[in-house]
This record gives sequence, C-alpha cells and structure tokens, in this order.
Amino acid sequence: MLRPYSRIAFAAAFVSAVIYGTAKNAFSGDRDLATWLPQSTVVYLHVESLETILEHPFSKTLRTSSAFKTLMRSPEAIKARAGLALFEFAIGDKLESIFKKLTTRGACIAIDKETEGLVLLADSESAEWLDDYVQRLVKLARTDAKNKEQPDPIREADYRGLRGYEFQKTIVTNIGSVLLVTNKPLLAKDIIDRSMDATPDHLDANPLFQQATKSLSTESPQDALRIANGFVDLDTLRQVGFAKDLLGSNRKDFAGELLLGGVLAVLQKTSFTSGVVALSPNNVSIQLRVPYDQKWTQESRTFFVGPNSKGFAPAAPNTPSSLAMMASVRSYRDLSEMWRRAGDLFDEKVNDQLAQADNTLTTLFSGKDFGTDILGAIEPQVQLMASEQKYAPGSTPTIKLPSFGLIAKLRDADMKKELKRTFQSFIGFLNVAGAMEGNPQLDLDAESIEGVQYYSATYLRDRDKKYDAGLPIQFNFSPTLAFKDDFAYVSSTLAFAKEMASLTSVNTNAAPELDNTVVSVDVDSLRQVLESNRQQLISQNMLEKGHSKTEAENEIDVLMKFLSLLRSGKLALRFDDSVRLQLDITTQAGR
Repeated sequence: MLRPYSRIAFAAAFVSAVIYGTAKNAFSGDRDLATWLPQSTVVYLHVESLETILEHPFSKTLRTSSAFKTLMRSPEAIKARAGLALFEFAIGDKLESIFKKLTTRGACIAIDKETEGLVLLADSESAEWLDDYVQRLVKLARTDAKNKEQPDPIREADYRGLRGYEFQKTIVTNIGSVLLVTNKPLLAKDIIDRSMDATPDHLDANPLFQQATKSLSTESPQDALRIANGFVDLDTLRQVGFAKDLLGSNRKDFAGELLLGGVLAVLQKTSFTSGVVALSPNNVSIQLRVPYDQKWTQESRTFFVGPNSKGFAPAAPNTPSSLAMMASVRSYRDLSEMWRRAGDLFDEKVNDQLAQADNTLTTLFSGKDFGTDILGAIEPQVQLMASEQKYAPGSTPTIKLPSFGLIAKLRDADMKKELKRTFQSFIGFLNVAGAMEGNPQLDLDAESIEGVQYYSATYLRDRDKKYDAGLPIQFNFSPTLAFKDDFAYVSSTLAFAKEMASLTSVNTNAAPELDNTVVSVDVDSLRQVLESNRQQLISQNMLEKGHSKTEAENEIDVLMKFLSLLRSGKLALRFDDSVRLQLDITTQAGR
C-alpha cells in the first residue's frame, strides 16, 4: 500500500518543512544557524517555526474562511491529502505535527559557492525527538525497498561521532536537535565542523551579510510579524557568470527594458539584495531591498528613474465606488528618451526591429520623428488602467475582454490635432486590413461632452450574418482617443474613455507620491473577468494540456477558488538610498 508514496515521502518530509512552514523577526532564532554556514554562502533564507505561523491571525483567518474550506474540498486537494494520509499512517504522526516539531526554533536554506551545495538546517523540538524521527524514516525507506526486492537504498557513514545517511544522493544527519539535509558531502562536513569548533570564518561574519542584516532592521511595519528573511550575494553570482541574460548590459526585449530596465541596471552593479516576508492580520508583505547609487542609472536609465532618481509615478486619482478598477499601473517612464537611447540599451536584433518600426511610424505621423516629436510630446508620468467591461444587451462577444486605457499629460497642446489625424488614419488602416481578411469594419464618430473631445470607432455588424457562434472578439473594442485640458486618453472602448476622463482630479488627501512605479490589482474584478470566460478557459486547458473536460473543469475550479481567497495586490517600486520593491497581498477577511 505504501509503495507509490514512500520514496517520495522520505525526501519530501525534510524539504517540505521549508515550503509548508516559514519565518522570524531576525536572520536567526534562538540558535544562530548563520554561524554554522561558510562565508562562501551566496543565498540564505531563514524561516520561523510553523507553529508561530499558524497561530498568527492571518493564518487563522485564512484557514477558517469559507473559500479556503471550499478549496480544501476540491478533488485535487482531496487527492493530495489521501497521499499524505498514507505517509502519516506509516510514520505514526500527522504531517502538521511533524513540521511543527521539526521547525520549533526555525529553519534555514542556504546555497554555498565553494561546494555548489544546497543545505537545509531545521532546529527541531529536541535531539531525542529528531533522532527517533530520522530512524523511522530510514526504516520506512528500507522496508519499502525490501518489499520491492530491491537493494538497501540507504548508505551510512560516521563523522565526528555523528551518523549520516545518504538516500538518492541526499545526505541526512542530525546535529543535536538540528536536522541537516544537503546534496554535497563536503558541505555537510564543513557545517558539522563549524557547529562543533565555533570557527570565526562563518556567514554571520561576512561583511555583505552584516550589511543585509542592518538594512532589514526597519523594513516591516511594527504590528507585522516577520516570518522570513533572506540574503543573496549578487557580487559572487555575477563573478561566476550566473544569470547572464538577466544581468547583461543589453536587453533582448523592449517590454523587459520598459518594465524593469532601471532595476536590472542596479543589479548589474549592486553587491547584494535582502528581503523580508511579514504578516499582518489580513495581509502578507514581501519586501526586497538593494543598495543603490544614482551613478548606476543616470546615464543609460534616466528614462526609468528620472533626473537625480526623482522620477515619481503620478498621484492616484479619486475613483468612485461605482467604478470597479480591475488593475492600474502608475509609473514614471520617459518614453521619448528610451526610444532615442535604444542603440545603447538593446542588442542588434532589437535595434533592427525598432529601426523598421521607427520608419513606419514616422510615415504614419507625416514625417514627424516618432521618438522626438511624438513621444517627446508626452510627459513621463503615465497611467494604465483596466476594468471589467459592461456590454449592451445582445452585444456580448464570445470571448469577453476587460476595457483598458492609457492616460498621459501632453507637453504640447498642439499635438492634439496631430494625434487626432493619426488616430483617424489608423482606423482607416484597420478597415483596409480587416476588409482583406473578412473582418468587421469600424465606423468613426466624434462627440464633445462637458469639455472633453472624444474620437471613437465602433465595429459594425454584418446584417447578412447571424453570428450563431456569438460575436467575434473584435466587438470587445471601440477604439477611442479623447482630450481633456492637457490630458490625452487612449482607450479600448468609448465607455472606458469616459470613465477615465472623470478620474483626472487626484486625491488631494493622499501623501506625496514617492514611488517610481505602482501596480494595483483588484482580485475580485480579475476573477469575475476570468469567470465570464470560463468555457473558453476550459477549452484552452483541454487543448494545451490534453485534459479531459472534467479534469479541465476541476483545474479551473481550483484557480477560481484560490483567487476567491484574495482581495487585492499591490506592487510598489522606489528609488532612494536603495531600490525597494514591496508586494502586498490582502486576503478576503472572514469570507
């Protein structure tokens, strides 16, 4: 009965302690495990005991919510629990109880440069309990092999009075109450030596590690519980050639540079990164911090960070409760400067593509230079927004997409006429291209409402076509360009352009904006959009993964139930004395 699971369970019993459990208020708990690790450690993550996590109000609220209970009753969750139940029966204890005892005083994961080893250290309830637990796991693995008439899968060896076990190239031993699991024998010996000899050459004495510890001293709110702390030695990783594509000087895609170019420029120079995971009653916060010097970005990435790194996102507008905004991005990006610096930012292939695009766009804009004249007319502070779309009766397409749009402030009011003419030319181009492929045609319109000029295009139905399979995807769009005062709006629909035009008054009670980029997501709205396309998602799942309809429906159900646990997410990027990236995820309290 145990054969399908026991081999996996033996390894999972150790590694899962870090996945299932997490973190504390400093890099170390009662015992400083960092002093057991070599200075050549390049990645370090310390986590708190599982019991501390589960007793926190965040965990209690999440686990008692109806959405979580529904998720746990899903076929996938039931199947997973059935497999775990077999392991629990064999080992004689509940998995949650095992992990609580295994991480009583926290745990850590580390990667060592010299040995290229990965290690897990878990400070358990007691040496007696841990020794008994390891022996039970060893016995379980040997019994399973014997039942299959296979050779003994466990190799044993002694080192400095400790008994170690090797199972599928994984070494396991216990140093008192501390469990050690690693893939490298030399790393295991090194950690054992440090734990017994108390040598001064350890991770806690590493200057970069000390800086990282200091930088995290004030990173989380006072009422939050830190459940994890991490450190990565970027200097060493660059020296050994790690992640060349990520840390290289020339980007291979335009979107990656636009979204992360300033951050990647810092990662090419900075010495380390550190991070914290913290819990509040209904919120989990992940904060990453990287040392920063303005000189690293002032030449090539001023378009991203702004002069003197003072490029801040536009202030958040007042949003009425009647408008459920699904997502928004507020950011500082000098698109004109980025376009003009493309030769220094991208590789040859991307620059060739941009050159071709520049020629086409220059023609479209009647000879005006796209980078200097067109993008140069837009202020660097821009906003992108998306919202669930409302359809008129009988006008719902088969695939339902959210409305989305861009808000930008114009430096030159004279650009309005040029943008209007280009918009009209673009609609004409779409009609010509669409007619060649048998797609519906767009009808241009213009209107003025309360001082706002709207130029829009609406797809026309073919009177001779019945649309038995539903309206095609094009009917999600009514492309719109609008102007109000110094602002320009480009929207996928006329209705959303009108909604965006009503949001230009900012929240005067809000604190001054300090972030370079802010991304916000309303998970309820996102889930509703996905739910409205449920049948399309199921069909796509069946095609891409080869699932049956029932399997695809179950997988989509799990996704929807997981999203129902969450309320919102917010990602904020800031440049000051360091680069700070913070992700906040809020759950559905009491639901």
